Amino acid sequence: MSQSNSSASSEPPADDNRRGPFAIVPKYDCPHLGENAYVLLQSTQQQDDQQPPCVDCNNTQENWACLHEDCNYIGCSRYQQKHMLKHHESTGHNICLSYSDRSVFCYACDSYIDSPQLHLLSRQLNQVFY
Repeated sequence: MSQSNSSASSEPPADDNRRGPFAIVPKYDCPHLGENAYVLLQSTQQQDDQQPPCVDCNNTQENWACLHEDCNYIGCSRYQQKHMLKHHESTGHNICLSYSDRSVFCYACDSYIDSPQLHLLSRQLNQVFY
């Protein structure tokens, strides 16, 4: 009796990333981070388990904080009224933080990002949220 050839199987290989829940893989070499260490300004920190409202529409869901130095802009997501995207387009501020899942996004790279430069921010968020 011959064995079936595994390459003829209709099953995708075990490492096929089409299986299971999808995960976003951040970019680790964003050139737009510069040399800064990123922190949230006091005025943009979340309080009482509520996201700070969008500066333009007062929405309190899916908001983002601009992480550009000395900028305290908070804008709603592209799934709301796109105020953070509009802020990026008008100012060139590329890096922002999601209050919903604490991810960091670079508009210039059009990618979620991670870097050692964001570790201080991560520690700060852990103190605020836990």
